[in-house]
Amino acid sequence: MSKIVTRRAGELVQWNNKGGYGFVRDDAGHDFYVHISKVYGGVRPRIGDRLTFEIAAGRKGRPSAVDVRVTQAVRSPASTLQKVLGSKSPSVSRYKLGLRVAAATTITLLILLAISSEHAPLWLSMLYVCMGLASALLYRFDKIYAMANRWRVSEANLHVVDLSFGIIGGLCAQEFYRHKTVKPRFVATTWAIALFHTLLLAALAFGWLEVILPV
Repeated sequence: MSKIVTRRAGELVQWNNKGGYGFVRDDAGHDFYVHISKVYGGVRPRIGDRLTFEIAAGRKGRPSAVDVRVTQAVRSPASTLQKVLGSKSPSVSRYKLGLRVAAATTITLLILLAISSEHAPLWLSMLYVCMGLASALLYRFDKIYAMANRWRVSEANLHVVDLSFGIIGGLCAQEFYRHKTVKPRFVATTWAIALFHTLLLAALAFGWLEVILPV
């Protein structure tokens, strides 16, 4: 039977939820192996949780955490969602919106112009609406997952949805959630997609693509 050495406090820094094991780092910076069987009540901890634990010799004689208790859990994804949706970004004013919203508005006006001039079919607007909503949802959940330190939506997927007629929703989501607005490569790709759709819709609105996309 292992002999208990001492009780410590620390933070869970790694966790394999499928395997039920991970590592807890004490306040002195030392990492200790922890298994779900050693967590009080069988509660599955999450990365960032504050824990108290005792140290005992593991199977290979290495110190491991036992009698692990969660003293402070990280914010749950549900509460993170509420925080994201209920808070307003201080950098987004009701009267002063950024270039992304202006670009999204321009694209929307071009869609309306193309349809009203009978140079584009009505279903095109529905396609932009549906894909725009899908893109906005992806950005929203990627923001939530980033704050909760969970699985992320890949940048490639975000770009693909934006390119596939979701650019209006993507631009608006970036603006309102202040998400994916810093990384130069991502920003450049987003603006390239926005420019492509702007030129495509302008060509439609002025009747240059009637042969390619008949109404």
